[in-house]
Amino acid sequence: MSLYWRVFNFLVRRVVALAFLAGGITVAIINGTSLMPDGTVNVEGAPSTDMVMRLVAVVLPLVVAGLGVLLFRVPPFNPEENRNVQR
Repeated sequence: MSLYWRVFNFLVRRVVALAFLAGGITVAIINGTSLMPDGTVNVEGAPSTDMVMRLVAVVLPLVVAGLGVLLFRVPPFNPEENRNVQR
């Protein structure tokens, strides 16, 4: 495997995955207070008490964290192995 693909795999599978995981969990924790009974989130600069928007503010970062976990678990990509496959 060439150096380029090793660096690419390391950056995507480790650095980006950990950034997604840490960022998603951090934002979900920060926005977690919006789920309290009197919680609000800013929508276009104005506070909103809409439950759907409050749930999106917490669930969407958790989806990003889940993508980080999936990126961390994905096998390394090597295009040289794919060239040898008979079609």
